Amino acid sequence: MLCYNIFMGKFLVILVLGVALLAWCPWLKAEEALSIVDAKVTQLRRENPDLCAMFVNKSSIKKVPFGYTEEVSYDCTITDDLYGVLKSHNTVFITFYKGLFGMPKKTIANNI
Repeated sequence: MLCYNIFMGKFLVILVLGVALLAWCPWLKAEEALSIVDAKVTQLRRENPDLCAMFVNKSSIKKVPFGYTEEVSYDCTITDDLYGVLKSHNTVFITFYKGLFGMPKKTIANNI
C-alpha cells in the first residue's frame, strides 16, 4: 500500500508539472502566434473570396494560460443579412499546440 501511495504522489507531481508547462508554453512566442493568425486569414481569403475584409490588431496580442489571444476585426462592405453587422471583432485564441479558435468566417451576403 505504501508503494502505491508513493507512486500516486509521484504521478500527481508529474501531472501538475506537465499541466504547468503546457500553461506556460515557452515554445510558442508572440511572433509565431501572430504568424499563425496571419496565415489563417490568408488561407480563409484564398478558400472563400466572398469573405469579409479581416484586420489583425497586432498590438492586441496577450499571453494567457495555454497560449495567446489576439483581436481580429472584420468589415463587410455591404449589409450582411445573415449576421446583421457591418463591422465587428472577435478575440481568437492561439493554443499551445498552435491551433486556432474563434476565427471569424463572415461572408458578404449575396443580395440577388
